[in-house]
Amino acid sequence: MPAISAHLAADLIADGEQMPVYVWTIDHPAGRVLVDTGMIDSRPEVEDMSPTPHPENIPRDVACVINTHLHYDHCGGNRLFPGVPIHVQARELADARSLDPYTVREWVDFDGATYVEHEGEVELLPGIRLLPTPGHTDGHQSVLVETGERPVVVGGDV
Repeated sequence: MPAISAHLAADLIADGEQMPVYVWTIDHPAGRVLVDTGMIDSRPEVEDMSPTPHPENIPRDVACVINTHLHYDHCGGNRLFPGVPIHVQARELADARSLDPYTVREWVDFDGATYVEHEGEVELLPGIRLLPTPGHTDGHQSVLVETGERPVVVGGDV
């Protein structure tokens, strides 16, 4: 059964409070899945949150990436994975590419970006489902993992 682990990918300051940014790995028989990629550096447009990236904590040995959504603190490490399939809802990718200010576009579209767009619910691997969960963003998705004991939902900013 898949094992799920959290990895601290960055720290931000929001409303005067420290806000940790986690990424998640799902160890699946078909390969390790990474949910979100945190941040690996900063940009002037996000400096007001005093980001402290921890790129060394982001696992690299993954079969694929799932982005819950494409805000900068969830896709900032996508650039570490050129050629690796990155699963996202089609609406989320379209919004990230067209709405201002939505994200850091250079962190979404980079050399070797390999997005796999989904329209709604899909079983990505046996026991791992992508579920549309609009709210935080219109194209947001969560990950439902069957662990053998009870299902676990991994969601970013929900």
